Amino acid sequence: MKYLSCRDIESSLYIAPNEIRSCCQRFFHKNKMRGDAKLLEIKDGVTPKANEIRDARENLFKKIQNNNAASCEGCPFLYETDTKPKFSNEIKHLSIEHHSVCNLRCTYCSETYYGGKRSKYNVVEFIEYLNNSGSFKNCKQVVWGGGEPTLDKSFDLIIKEIEKKANPNLYHRVFTNSTRYHKTIEELLKRGLIKIVTSVDAGTREKFKEVRGRDKFEELFVNLRKYSSVDPNRVTIKYILTEENLSENELISFVNKCVEFNLRECCFQISMNYKNKDLSLNFLKALLFLMGLLKENKIYKFFTDDHVSARFRELNEENKSEIFRFIDEKNLSNVVFVKNTFDKINIYGAGDIAENIILKNMLKFNKNNIELYDGDPNKIGKLIGGIEIKNPEEIKRNNNKIYISAAQSYDDIYSNLLSMNISDNRIVSGLFL
Repeated sequence: MKYLSCRDIESSLYIAPNEIRSCCQRFFHKNKMRGDAKLLEIKDGVTPKANEIRDARENLFKKIQNNNAASCEGCPFLYETDTKPKFSNEIKHLSIEHHSVCNLRCTYCSETYYGGKRSKYNVVEFIEYLNNSGSFKNCKQVVWGGGEPTLDKSFDLIIKEIEKKANPNLYHRVFTNSTRYHKTIEELLKRGLIKIVTSVDAGTREKFKEVRGRDKFEELFVNLRKYSSVDPNRVTIKYILTEENLSENELISFVNKCVEFNLRECCFQISMNYKNKDLSLNFLKALLFLMGLLKENKIYKFFTDDHVSARFRELNEENKSEIFRFIDEKNLSNVVFVKNTFDKINIYGAGDIAENIILKNMLKFNKNNIELYDGDPNKIGKLIGGIEIKNPEEIKRNNNKIYISAAQSYDDIYSNLLSMNISDNRIVSGLFL
């Protein structure tokens, strides 16, 4: 018998103000936005127990088998298996978005994340239940979203509770707008237990106020400089492309501001509004232009995320010609990978971004020129598009350029390559067309 399952249902948990979810994926299927699969609806004042997580996972799994889970219908992350998963309360990935209190009002956001909702239950107590049941013994990371996670006093309390019994190698990834300095973030940066991601989304004070809804542009950069001075490799600066912030002048100002505040050594994530169904030509041009600017200013650690890769599509001949004219006009060939860019290339990271590169890239890269690697032992030996996934240690057996196809773990992979004595000159950033 064949089953449909996904890794998030089996081992992830997403804590919201009024419900517990199995994922935060958002995708279009039959012209409808889906995802955010719910496990439990929270009753006012009632804190869920660990065993309820196990039962809810089992129930959602059953609904998927019966085509009765609308949030999961058509999900690209579902996989087919011959063996029914064994569900438990174990959590390998925890996401905490337990309130929607935020001091910004971003145009691409919604009241789900800034509406001012407080938790309908005691989240610290819930974390304590999970911790005492051994849920975090193999947990690798805790991701903090929101609202702005640092605005709630439970931010420090939850971190302290998790540290009591959790996997000692666990680290926190905090999505913070950095408009307020937080001492705990700096302390955790010093201990190597945290990584932060901050969306800037503008290059000028005026545009920041338009896109982010508050006049906090300068404060953000001052705080990013403080955090980066501790460890820039643990700071990711994000630019979400929207209809308002695509202009070349805005992108130039953004990069100049990052240089001014000594942020060159940070990681840079280029994303787009997840509400947009397609990657249109004007977004693609802005993306390429921003990559070119970063490289021109000696910023080399940049990447796109799954919001971009999932929206790649085959261009018609007219659009292809227009894009290549733009690349020639702006001298962007150094950030574009096409068929003949390399004789061979290594792709490190065998996840959804790699799948989109291999299966959906616009000019159909020659698969014989691609070596694929991943650090997850469960993936090694499997195939993506006929390409076998290999152990990262084998990457030292050749001198090919290395492309990191990951978003959440980009900085981890980059650091791992350097620890393997791989020259950073071999690591390349750009876009597969």
